[in-house]
Amino acid sequence: MRRPVLLLGVQVAAVTAILGCLLVIAALHPRRLDLTPERRFTLSPYTREVLGRLAGDVRITLFYSSQAGALRREMTDLLALYQEAQPRITVRAFDLDRSPGMAKRLGVGSYNTAVVEAGERHEAVEVVSEEGVTAALLAVAGTPPVATYFVVGHGEHDPRDTDERRGASEAARALAAEGFRTGVLEGAAAVPADAGLVVAAGPRRDLRPAEVEALAAYVAGGGDALVLCDPGTPPSVAALLRRFGVEPAGDLVVDEHARLFGTDGLSARVAYLNQDLVPDAPEVQALLPEAQTLRVVDAPGVRADYLATTAESAWADVDRRAGDGAAFRPGHDRRGPLPVATFTRVPAAGGREGRLIVIGDADFLTNAHLGVLGNRDLLLTAAELAGRADALAAARPAAVPGGTFSPLTLTAREARLVFWGVVVAPSALMAAGALATARRRRLA
Repeated sequence: MRRPVLLLGVQVAAVTAILGCLLVIAALHPRRLDLTPERRFTLSPYTREVLGRLAGDVRITLFYSSQAGALRREMTDLLALYQEAQPRITVRAFDLDRSPGMAKRLGVGSYNTAVVEAGERHEAVEVVSEEGVTAALLAVAGTPPVATYFVVGHGEHDPRDTDERRGASEAARALAAEGFRTGVLEGAAAVPADAGLVVAAGPRRDLRPAEVEALAAYVAGGGDALVLCDPGTPPSVAALLRRFGVEPAGDLVVDEHARLFGTDGLSARVAYLNQDLVPDAPEVQALLPEAQTLRVVDAPGVRADYLATTAESAWADVDRRAGDGAAFRPGHDRRGPLPVATFTRVPAAGGREGRLIVIGDADFLTNAHLGVLGNRDLLLTAAELAGRADALAAARPAAVPGGTFSPLTLTAREARLVFWGVVVAPSALMAAGALATARRRRLA
């Protein structure tokens, strides 16, 4: 009798010891598996990179409403992720009604507001989301803001315009959240001295010679620029780009295979970013509504490389006939993958380096298209690469909430499969069942 009891005791002790070891390991090396559709308990790679660059202590103070318990838990869970990822961050939470003095000192007058403090600087976050908190961290403890000027006056997309089809106000807001202070540059014969980035978002008309020379001198002198050019680039803009080793092909990219449901097949999907140029770049699956390809050409004193390409299924209609349902012509049109973005570096005096990024489409940053797939990531990654030496090129937090009603993007083929599986097949089964029931009743 003693031996079985002894063996049982040894087994219980062994299992207890193993479980104890597992608990100790779990406590020392905590891991979290986030299975929520919106990745609620996981910070984006971009946010983690921002946190990794914090050089000083940061304090985040949350003022909540005691009447909104669910929202309070959601906000405190998010801020806890920041505190876990960066020990320099301290998080405090106060009931606004019970801490009016603290709220007044920090300038808070509404519920569910967070204040991010670093030294003497502070920034209020009225919508406590990952995007908002990370933007506040950049504002108070990140890199200095970059003065960004949009060239206007030639039919470009204007950052002040809220129109869905032509405006770029949402792009300006997204850039401002990452520390790019936006303004406009109209008819200037010189680029402002404080300019850190100049953006030409789809000029439709020729620039004046003085404007062309001002932009050329700016880049050649170590300035940074982002040029977005649709098919049919004005001659003055095309000539400016050729001076820096980039030539717009003037064709039209077609991708019927990856065509999104509801589009005409002329939208090009950016499938690959050059990992040699951007090792930490996110997997951007951007959608360029009407894109042309770009060529790298010889230009003295510059180094130009391809930055992004389409998928192999895309092809270039060299005569831009695709709007009439034209098909691929072997030996005339070109098969993918096709280059749609370039990155040029221009050595300048004093060890400086001008950077020029060109993308063969401008409509992707409009208010109507910025939120589609990875368009926002593509814009921000391009701005970071061009405007900052220490570019923050990583996947950003989602700009729209996820969850049950998250937007779903499908290709035309995927939409057909969903239609057949969700609508046609169940309808056929229901019709067959109804016919069988009716026939049985007639026979009875």
